[in-house]
Amino acid sequence: MNYIEWLRVRNCLRTTAIVLVVFVALAGILRISLSRYMSPQQWAQHIGAEPGTTKTQITLPDGTKRTILDNPNERTHIVIDDRGRAGTHITLTEPSSHEHKNAENVQIGGIHVNESRHGDLSTTTIDTHGAVPMLYFMAIADVVALIIATMLAAPFAREIDGHLEIAFTKPVSRVRYALGVLAADVAGIWVACALAVIACYICELFFGTYRVDFSGINSRAILMGLVMPAAWYALLCAATTWFSRAYGAVLGFAWPVAIVVGVLAVVQASTPLGLMVHDVGWVLSRLDPLTYVKFAGPDANDAMAYMGADFARRFGIEILLFVVYAGLALVRWERVEA
Repeated sequence: MNYIEWLRVRNCLRTTAIVLVVFVALAGILRISLSRYMSPQQWAQHIGAEPGTTKTQITLPDGTKRTILDNPNERTHIVIDDRGRAGTHITLTEPSSHEHKNAENVQIGGIHVNESRHGDLSTTTIDTHGAVPMLYFMAIADVVALIIATMLAAPFAREIDGHLEIAFTKPVSRVRYALGVLAADVAGIWVACALAVIACYICELFFGTYRVDFSGINSRAILMGLVMPAAWYALLCAATTWFSRAYGAVLGFAWPVAIVVGVLAVVQASTPLGLMVHDVGWVLSRLDPLTYVKFAGPDANDAMAYMGADFARRFGIEILLFVVYAGLALVRWERVEA
């Protein structure tokens, strides 16, 4: 009964897959072009060429290939342990004057960097092939999911625009037909999200690790990352159904309006007019599903955490918004007349 909507979903997913394949190909080309600079061997060779540096290479009993670089003049000592597929562990000891700002505890994908200071020396450890938090993948996948949600978010408006007589001749109730359309679109959004995660994972394999961390905040990020695009889709679906004659304008201005409202909600003002505009923006932002996205934040120990109560509240609001906006779309669809 929802053959046309499934065709729309299929076309969107096909286009999404093509774009993601292009990005994966570009990532592969970038990996090949940077291969000479990214390996520990090349890095060791570059540092070893500096005047006064001595280089020692040994093989540990477990097969780890260790490279030791020592430069007494610069008071720099580097130990590189190449463990093959298990990754590389690098320990860099240097004067504290060379200490890198904001590098005490940094994680970029599967690369973990920790820096500590001991007197006038600082020690930096770098571990590659660490587990990549699923949080990162979901952040990128949600961008793709939101784009697909925006593209699909006018199913009833498209039926009203020139196809209403055909839609009403189908041997199925309006509610059942509408629920099938919503289910098809939400399924398409989630499949697009999954395709983006797969593409990100393949790109990560080019540059680092195959391990993904699903624990803790990452599992919650998956849940939030699935329900938030669905709620955004329901919001636009309701808006385009109620303003079906201008559904193109609704979809076109949805993102600019959401950005403006979000900015007004967070910008503080000191004048009466500014305060009024801020208050209006804050109230309107409560209706936007994007407002409640907060994957993670630093806790008291400056570690990434996601408080359970806060997550439950935001997750519950996202589900509520999806139900309310989908209900508004169904109400309008029930009242449409040919």
